Amino acid sequence: FARAFARRGSILTSIITRRVSKRRRAERRSCFWSRRFSSLRNNTMTTSKDDDSRRYRRIGEIPRKRLLDNNNKNNKNNVNESIASSNNNHRTMVTSSSTSSTEPIKKRAAVLVLLFENAREEIHVVLTKRSADMNSHAGQVAFPGGKLDEEDLGDDIECALREAKEEIGLNRNHVKVLTVLPPILSAGLISVRPVVCAVTDVRNFSKMDWLRNQPSEVERTFSVRLDQFLREDERHTFNDHAWKNAPCAIRVHSFRVDEEEMIFVGKEGKESSKESSRSSSNNNNNSEKKKKKTSVCWGLTAAVLIETAKIVYNKEPEFERDCVLEGGASIWDLVANKDGTGVELRPGVSKI
Repeated sequence: FARAFARRGSILTSIITRRVSKRRRAERRSCFWSRRFSSLRNNTMTTSKDDDSRRYRRIGEIPRKRLLDNNNKNNKNNVNESIASSNNNHRTMVTSSSTSSTEPIKKRAAVLVLLFENAREEIHVVLTKRSADMNSHAGQVAFPGGKLDEEDLGDDIECALREAKEEIGLNRNHVKVLTVLPPILSAGLISVRPVVCAVTDVRNFSKMDWLRNQPSEVERTFSVRLDQFLREDERHTFNDHAWKNAPCAIRVHSFRVDEEEMIFVGKEGKESSKESSRSSSNNNNNSEKKKKKTSVCWGLTAAVLIETAKIVYNKEPEFERDCVLEGGASIWDLVANKDGTGVELRPGVSKI
């Protein structure tokens, strides 16, 4: 009986030992895969954060230098006093041809041409679609910008940055002004100064928590590729005609462009910006599944983008920029006449 009991005890012990060993092996496997999945998950999260921070980049040194060289050329050709560089990181040595301008402030405006690189190393420009409730240019594609206020003290750069802050929430510390293009006349006989700047604080710009569309002025904010404004293809059209009370015809360009959302949407449809819900016009969890939105960019906005692209890429457009009809002229050569009832050619400029 004792031997039988001892034999049964050893069998039970063996069974218990095997079960404990099996359970321990299972626990070790579970811990291994748990650590493995945790590591993969952490790597994925880190990669996602890195991708977000790298979604937008500074434009390359070559296009930056070209814009600065253009500004230096403007400095040489401009007799007015240039704006001295200051400690503010949104400023550089930029000529403002309007600093000493005799034009009334009510007839002047400034727009911000904001450039950055995306993850595909394509230079993009930020545009807006104006609200349908606006009194002028309702529903059109435009730059952030507007008329000078008294608080701007005649400073076009200050006006462009202030308007961009009011319309889309842009933090001026995220960008740096590189050059100011010559004034261009709008159809409303407003002299517009394009202020060209580039993103410098990439990390904070990429978070997009600054983006706040002003509903009364902006329907949505998006970006488009800059190089498409030099291409001659089926998306580009033009029309040669003369404005009311104009001495000659000008060429008005029109481009159908693909919009790119300013807020990054990940693979799981979750936005990277914590504050993105406040920008409902840019909020689209299914944007990757839908076709890209397209808009028509024309007139003054298209003319400024053509000129900006010429400088950035150091090449002429594949099409004729100006009206080549006899008696035609460039839109850049038009100015308002003295009584403000029409337009005339800039002094020293003749018709084609």
